[in-house]
Amino acid sequence: MKIQFSKKCEGYIWYSDQPEPQIIGAEVYVLELDNNKNPFVVEGQIYSESEQKSVSIKYVDGKYIVKKYDLREIVGKVCNEKSFIPQRLGGVAKIKFRQYWKEQEDEFCEGMKTLVPAECVFMGFSNHQI
Repeated sequence: MKIQFSKKCEGYIWYSDQPEPQIIGAEVYVLELDNNKNPFVVEGQIYSESEQKSVSIKYVDGKYIVKKYDLREIVGKVCNEKSFIPQRLGGVAKIKFRQYWKEQEDEFCEGMKTLVPAECVFMGFSNHQI
């Protein structure tokens, strides 16, 4: 599977043979994922503000789980911003995510609709020094 950003992007990729993630800050970025290749990507998050794309990568039980988000397609959905202090990303003060919510009928609320968590999308870094 090929992941490609043709405009400025930022994020991180954590390879299985490395003690900490590799920070990405590039104009063009291409990543080839192969389930049978070592070292493999344990986890990755990449975001391009100019392309309005975000990609989440996780390697679970010998297979990649890749979620691609086109943020132009989810405009108007209920969301809130979250940021976290990373432990192993030197030079990065916080990583940002956008938590999206969806309506779902709740049997414990007499069938009324409630908001439940949906996608949690990586939105880049704040106060970073790449």
